[in-house]
Amino acid sequence: GWEPIMEIYRHRSGLIKTIQAIGKGKLTIGFIGGSITDTRDAVRWPEYVIGWFVERFPDITICVENAAIGATGSDLAVFRAQRDLIDRECDLVFIEYAVNDNDVEADRRMRTREGLIRKLLRYGACDLVLVYTYCQDMYQDMMQGVVPPSVGDFERLGEHYGIGSVWMGLYALEEVKKGRMRWEEWLPDGLHPDSRGSLSYAQSVISYLEEELLRNPATGGIFV
Repeated sequence: GWEPIMEIYRHRSGLIKTIQAIGKGKLTIGFIGGSITDTRDAVRWPEYVIGWFVERFPDITICVENAAIGATGSDLAVFRAQRDLIDRECDLVFIEYAVNDNDVEADRRMRTREGLIRKLLRYGACDLVLVYTYCQDMYQDMMQGVVPPSVGDFERLGEHYGIGSVWMGLYALEEVKKGRMRWEEWLPDGLHPDSRGSLSYAQSVISYLEEELLRNPATGGIFV
């Protein structure tokens, strides 16, 4: 059977809806997840990603729907997807629940995550990207080259539905291992990245987007 692997980037299906929206001059980007994605109290990774879009595509209108709420999991996201993402006509949605679903029993989180994904896929007008952050529970597995269960479960859904993913936590951990960032810069409280850690998370997402939108031959080089 299929097994998840230790890879930061998984390019599964192109960001077709995003490319179409950019071509029309208006892009609506949605974020759903927990406190690591919620920008109300601090600088988080979505702000750097939005900054990249603004810089890269200065002539288009960019709207942001950040529906992340701290201390919530994918179970609540299923109920909020219609109002917070679909009704707002998002073209691109980032889903971040690897950490907040970490303590939820595997069968249950598979159901709620799949419910969220299916609802957004039924809507049919947005691209999805799965992003995985980090919590200390994942450390031992990752240092041994094993995909933590919460991430692996998400990857099974990504593989099944053809949704690309970015393992932001693995990217950041590698930065620490290479000496580019200190632990305390990444996770001063052990879970929530500060501005440096959030930048690291965003850099991995930006690399993914550059590959999908700028270097992908399927785009016909229209954004180069």
